[in-house]
Amino acid sequence: MSESAPRYPTAVLASGSGTNLQAVLDSVRAGTLPLDVRLVVSDRADAYALERARSAGVATSVMAFAPASQSRAEYARDLAAAVKRSGARLVLLLGWMHVLAPEFLEAGLDGVLNLHPSFLPDDPSADRVQLPDGSESPVFRGARALADALKAKATVTGATLIEITPAVDRGPVLARRPFTLRADDTVESALARLHPVEQEVVREGVFEWLRRNGRKG
Repeated sequence: MSESAPRYPTAVLASGSGTNLQAVLDSVRAGTLPLDVRLVVSDRADAYALERARSAGVATSVMAFAPASQSRAEYARDLAAAVKRSGARLVLLLGWMHVLAPEFLEAGLDGVLNLHPSFLPDDPSADRVQLPDGSESPVFRGARALADALKAKATVTGATLIEITPAVDRGPVLARRPFTLRADDTVESALARLHPVEQEVVREGVFEWLRRNGRKG
């Protein structure tokens, strides 16, 4: 990527440690990912992703969902407004654990992309997916996708970057890679090995999104 290439104004939503956020920030700093990360938002004040952002000089915001005082729609509108105030036009959900209400998707942002720890099918309506070796697997969606794959004794899962839609984990696939599970894996051990795969998928998926939207990286 040329250093003079335009960088797409981006916000990242993250609920946890921010391992994949760090990979994005490192790639941006190295000039290998054409993004301008304007804002990192977490719904948890103790999320280490916020510290990673601050260390990189990126603005941060804590926006916790408070169901006692706001609806999911109100929260989605407030969150979208914060993103737009930062100047971001693309949103990456990297370990974001709150399901966004449709109002977030209706806020006029250019794209909202989600990293999911599963090998999702090209057909968003499908509940089984063909793996690269020709075998088939159930599709693992939702917040417990990796745990569900282990519980089902699946031997392969994966990582996928999708454009999100109101149907949870059923958006268009931008990039995906399979990942082999071990018989003795826990969620923690599998996730530790999965992170490098996720980081490759985020990179590939962002470039694919830019290509589909007529942008050059």
